[in-house]
Amino acid sequence: MGTCPVGIFRHLLMSNPGNTVMTNQPKPHIRPAQQSDKAPILAFCQHTWDDEADYIADVWDVWFADPTGRILVADRDSQPVGMTRLVQLSDTEGWWEALRVDRDFRRQGIGHQLTQSTLSLAQSLGLTTLRTCVSLTNASMHPFMQYQGFSPQGDYAVYRAAASEGAPTALRRLGEDDCDRAWAAINSFVAEERDRLLVARGAKWQSLTPTCLAQRLAQGWVWGCFEDDTLISLFIRSYMESPDGTLWLGWLGGTASGIHTALNDMRHLAYQLGFKAIGGFLPQSETLTTVLKTTGYEFSDTGVYKLYEKPLGDQ
Repeated sequence: MGTCPVGIFRHLLMSNPGNTVMTNQPKPHIRPAQQSDKAPILAFCQHTWDDEADYIADVWDVWFADPTGRILVADRDSQPVGMTRLVQLSDTEGWWEALRVDRDFRRQGIGHQLTQSTLSLAQSLGLTTLRTCVSLTNASMHPFMQYQGFSPQGDYAVYRAAASEGAPTALRRLGEDDCDRAWAAINSFVAEERDRLLVARGAKWQSLTPTCLAQRLAQGWVWGCFEDDTLISLFIRSYMESPDGTLWLGWLGGTASGIHTALNDMRHLAYQLGFKAIGGFLPQSETLTTVLKTTGYEFSDTGVYKLYEKPLGDQ
């Protein structure tokens, strides 16, 4: 998958949803993960795909300790045979990821059962929107997603560029006092609602709201480019759950010239902050792709991802 560590996210759910039920097999029990599940789950995750390693081993300990996330395990006769994870990103939004089924137990409806348990759990937490993301190459998952009631929201690809020596000259870190004008600028930059989605920790999409923006401003994670006193582009930092030396983009918007200026300067910002590279999941558009190429950003060979969304009502 090349040098971009986000290659571990090529299939953010799984390569075979296991949605063909064999009625002679008993249904597993779906329960919260236990620490003792780590070894058997990591054992079957070694065989998730034929051509690359799964990323679950790199994030299991972080995930298990995260109070905003819940790992569900499919247990048959005290043996973990599947897993998935739900993360609560806000009061109303959740992220679903890492649907895995042991190869020896696939095509028995376990993926469907884990999915339904995830949806039920999300509703019990009061979430009204659930999102997930699937590689375009993960062909078997796309019909499964639509069967489960998820609607496609757009395609995203990973782009990255090496950090460039020197200090940024155009980007300025914004503070908490800039919240109102930063929010006004964001709304002037977006063409439709899905353009106001922030790629949060570990490649998880959530709505960019005034509260969310204020939190990032308080962290010192928002930068802007100005023309006189007008914001012409704005960049919000994110991060991956497995640090890899990359300064990750969470959101980028602006005028065409403003985005061009920001992308150039972000390479210097990455260098100044001690990162080796800058990268992010960016929406697929001809205009943005052209700007990325002219500013030295390369399309990662991790591929293109389709974002899915499901409103949660009565299941």
